[in-house]
Amino acid sequence: MCGFLGWFRSPNTPWREDERALRRLALQMIVHRGPDDSAEAEGEDWWMGFQRLSILDLSDHGRQPMSFGGGRFTLTFNGEIYNFRELRAGLGEVKLPSSGDTAVVGALLERAPIEKVLAGLRGMFAIAWRDAEAGSVVLARDHFGIKPLYYRITADGDLVYGSELRAVRKLGGGCQVSRVALAQYFQRGAVQSPETMFDDVRCLPPGHMLTWRGGKAEVKRWFQPTWPGREAWVHDAVEQRRMVREGVLESVKAHMIADVPVGVFLSGGLDSTLLVACMREAGQKHIKTFSIGYEENAGVPDETDAARRTAEYFGCEFVRERLTAASMESSLDDYFDQMDQPTGDALNTWLVSRLASKEVKVTLSGLGADEWWAGYNYYRLIAVAAKSPLLAAGRWVRGLDSMLPQGARGHKAWKMLFYALGGAGRNVREWQSFGRTIMPPEQVARLLHGDFKMPSPTVFEPQSQDSWLHELLLRETETYLANTLLRDNDVMSMAHSLELRVPLVDKEIFALAGRLPPECKLDTLGGKRVLREAFRSLLPPQIYEDRKKKTFTLPLMKWMRLPKWQERIRDTLGSQRCRERGWVDEAQKREICEKYFSGSLNSTAAWPLSQRVWMLYVLEEWARRHYDEMREHQ
Repeated sequence: MCGFLGWFRSPNTPWREDERALRRLALQMIVHRGPDDSAEAEGEDWWMGFQRLSILDLSDHGRQPMSFGGGRFTLTFNGEIYNFRELRAGLGEVKLPSSGDTAVVGALLERAPIEKVLAGLRGMFAIAWRDAEAGSVVLARDHFGIKPLYYRITADGDLVYGSELRAVRKLGGGCQVSRVALAQYFQRGAVQSPETMFDDVRCLPPGHMLTWRGGKAEVKRWFQPTWPGREAWVHDAVEQRRMVREGVLESVKAHMIADVPVGVFLSGGLDSTLLVACMREAGQKHIKTFSIGYEENAGVPDETDAARRTAEYFGCEFVRERLTAASMESSLDDYFDQMDQPTGDALNTWLVSRLASKEVKVTLSGLGADEWWAGYNYYRLIAVAAKSPLLAAGRWVRGLDSMLPQGARGHKAWKMLFYALGGAGRNVREWQSFGRTIMPPEQVARLLHGDFKMPSPTVFEPQSQDSWLHELLLRETETYLANTLLRDNDVMSMAHSLELRVPLVDKEIFALAGRLPPECKLDTLGGKRVLREAFRSLLPPQIYEDRKKKTFTLPLMKWMRLPKWQERIRDTLGSQRCRERGWVDEAQKREICEKYFSGSLNSTAAWPLSQRVWMLYVLEEWARRHYDEMREHQ
């Protein structure tokens, strides 16, 4: 599926012709393969539109919006339900309008309360369900936020919703940028739900549903990520490996359901290699794998040779694109055109999705293994802090850190000491916030003119606090996984009409991870321990010989210093349009840029400075395309 859009008016408010034209334009903004994939349904005061990417039931019977209950109910559904065949069997001999998962979801919603139906779905989804008799619309989003959903309640009580922020904005309203969202973007690299870049548009958080009736909306949570606690832990090592192996194999097999070929993003590291191994074990004979590398000395390792060795080991077709600085620079305009909200970390997904979309309509990604199986390197620093009796020295060590030269601050030994003495905080909430911070709050405040007070973070407390590690992983699930990784992956894959599936972000895998104690996930040798051991007999030897984490890392730190890139960035950030917009302090912006462009790339300060320059540049490119155009047409 590709995306949907809807507009529900206050009662007895007929459509104007200019509003009909606006709806069509907004629907066209949702990326799709061709004009025949678009469909609409409307009444006197409601409208639902849909752009289809056909994965299941490729016939016209699978088109949406789909009607149920003799016309009482109307459904648009964006996503895939992997257990739809089992759910279909439970419906008995009832006749459905289609053989795909959309018809099953609609039939279930017609017969049971929506929260009960949602709890039984396994997959990724954003749902809009209209009940004409009740005069209501229910919007719902999947457990972990794989599929996006944005909405706006107008001053007149209208409900506007859609899969893409820019499409929702096209249907009118104000155009005031959110200062809170700007602060979140600079601090975390991405806007945090329920905020969006516009003050009057909200992002429905993962595991939430919205009910609209008579111009009023109520939002509530239907799913809370929780783990059962110590009593449910499985301690036998053999049983742990059996559970993980069977669970992951089953999830990958479920995510392979499609009426079109399914490929894999392959980095050559553990997570993506695991997917290929499971596909082979499930009987998939022909597998296409996709990877991005570099043709020149780019300043970062080209991991595609490791990916190629993995593909050869399993007998897969390997499709690789090696980029140059020039080819990447020439693609930037297309990339920014598809950016729904500014983000510091999505270009790699856009590139590999562009490559894969030439060959397949569906790919698998290993995303999610790090968040539930403790794969990130900074977790080992937090482990030091969690065992340290010296956290009270935090204020002192932060003061010392500010006086040290950048080279010393970036040294591994100092980082460990910094965490052990409380420099990163004294509890899991503070450690996770520190670890995910790109620009510290005080610097963000200065960048946003100094008179800006940083917003308080969204408050939520994980229900399973059986260990510091599990609390950390649950916080990662609700923040970094949902607001950066999953959102970026959906936007950038759908930009190429490619459906991206994440078998390791699955409700059954989540439940499995909660039954295994922390030491299965993280020890002194690193993270994802039980994943490595459970699949030892299936994975190639190099996975165990080379433990260095493999990722789709782009060499932006070096490329941005090249003459053509530097000229482009300086011209954009120094333009009159950027100055007049006035979102950031000019002196602070110039200082960040000059430190990066004049400093040494061998300095440990180069990487964080390059991140900040890139984020400033991305924000301005987004604003030119997706903010200025809307203001001009208000």
